[in-house]
Amino acid sequence: MKKFLDNLDKYLKYYFIISIVLLTVSFLFLFNRVYKVESYLAGFSNTVSDDGKTQALIQEVDVCGEDCKKEINDIVSKAISTVSGITKTIIQKDVPVVPAEKRTAYISFTGPITTTSMDWVDAAGTDTYIDLAFDYGKNTEVSWESFLSIADGNGRVFARLYDATHGIAVNGSEISTANAVQTPVTSGGLSFWAGRNLYKVQLKSLNSFVATFASGRIKIVY
Repeated sequence: MKKFLDNLDKYLKYYFIISIVLLTVSFLFLFNRVYKVESYLAGFSNTVSDDGKTQALIQEVDVCGEDCKKEINDIVSKAISTVSGITKTIIQKDVPVVPAEKRTAYISFTGPITTTSMDWVDAAGTDTYIDLAFDYGKNTEVSWESFLSIADGNGRVFARLYDATHGIAVNGSEISTANAVQTPVTSGGLSFWAGRNLYKVQLKSLNSFVATFASGRIKIVY
């Protein structure tokens, strides 16, 4: 047993010595490598000029050579040419505005209605309510026409539109004829007051001869 312990103690001493030697060699090898790396980096990053001053050595590493650059330029040029070839110029054209088609409406009055009065009298059965803006819109053109006659062609027959709501004749609506036979007579453009108003036809005779209103109608273009 003692002999075994003596041998073990001897082996442990040898192992310890060998371990120290290997560790020392490894440390020296590692130190040498570190020193070489530091020396290489120091020499790469700095250089000493003739006047003894340290200057930074700047080296540009050109990853892409001349052939590489030329090929890249060719590819870019081809891409630009392709895009330019398919580019289209969009010209905006003004679309002509087509005005809305005009429509025409009529408000008719039936007759015959006669009078011998030399003052204005209402033609029975011609009452009608009109609201131009509500019924036909803002842009309206209004006129009216009627078939009139005066007995024997003596004197003259007159007709007009009357705004009963406001108690006034419609400006420009007065028409007349001296013919003994039914004659169509048309007014010029008329202006109605805004809102819903009551309108009627009025008649009169110039000299008490029978004045006749055969028929008539208001024309509204909208």
